[in-house]
Amino acid sequence: MIQLKHLFASLLTCALLFAATDATCDPLTIGIPLPLTGANAAPAQDIQRGFELGKEILGLTDVTLIFEDDSCDGAKSITAIKKLLDINKVDIISGIMCNTALFPAAPLLNRANIPVLTVGATTGDQVGIGRKIFRLFPAAQEALIPLMPEMAKYGPRLCVMTETEAYSALIERAIESQWPSRGGGFKITKESVNAGVRDFRTPLLRLHKRGCDSILLNACGDDGFIASYRQLRTIDATIPVFALFFPGSSTVQRAFPEGLRRVTYADLASGGALATARGGEFIKRFKERYGEFLIGSPMALLAFEALRLIAESHKQGIPLDQFLRRGPIKDGAIREYTFDSDGAVQGIEFVVLNAEPPGRSDSPFK
Repeated sequence: MIQLKHLFASLLTCALLFAATDATCDPLTIGIPLPLTGANAAPAQDIQRGFELGKEILGLTDVTLIFEDDSCDGAKSITAIKKLLDINKVDIISGIMCNTALFPAAPLLNRANIPVLTVGATTGDQVGIGRKIFRLFPAAQEALIPLMPEMAKYGPRLCVMTETEAYSALIERAIESQWPSRGGGFKITKESVNAGVRDFRTPLLRLHKRGCDSILLNACGDDGFIASYRQLRTIDATIPVFALFFPGSSTVQRAFPEGLRRVTYADLASGGALATARGGEFIKRFKERYGEFLIGSPMALLAFEALRLIAESHKQGIPLDQFLRRGPIKDGAIREYTFDSDGAVQGIEFVVLNAEPPGRSDSPFK
């Protein structure tokens, strides 16, 4: 009788809470595959911390976060997501930092008919990956839009050194389609190595001999950028270097304590520039707890926003995919944005950043 009384009281409390706040009393389990090991572990750590601190800040006592290592590898991604779906019985998938982890797992996610909100992975220039797969990070090739005018300042001969995998192949396709249209005589000279190979000297020498006004180091991870930049500077100490994302990583910056000379790159604006007042409070709490972010991209802030969206849709009892399609999102941790009909975020833009050490008298980026 006492147990029944306690059960009735618990159900009554839940019903009153639901009536008062539109909240659901059902627990929620979120599966979060991330590259917790390997070359992309630094941004993954920022993301994991963003989720964990976000759960604390939002007071989500009924939410369980389950992290799995996918190493940004297709086969490992499928294994990790199968575990999350079949064993952990998660309600939603978030995280997923790399395109190389998202694409192979997309058929599995679609068959499971489960909502997905990625923090880092995008679908690049491909559409129709899944009706319930949403991406909070803008498509990587859009970072070239503000970067190409900077490249064009140095002349029409752009050299591209690619560490080949799905992400860097996407960037190469975007360059090939957009660079020639920038004006008469604009041309691309390309060399490539397989992903994971760390000897770039021979292809870099070939590019140097053929002539470059500037070079895009199209790496697919911190290690690839570090190796290619270091080897390039032994061949040509002055050529302007362009890149996406990686020069802002703490791993890269630790590798070059003297600074990255004549390097310009594109990334999202810093967390402070992207954040609302709510996001600014999260950043403050994050730095008090963990110190500085490990990478330049505001991945921890995006993780917090992803968790907030998931929690809010759950509280209101609206399926996540329907919740995200309702229109502009203005009350979050980042400035106003929306999702298009394909699930890609709109309204978050890339900016050009200078990796040149401050105060260099020979900097061309004053």
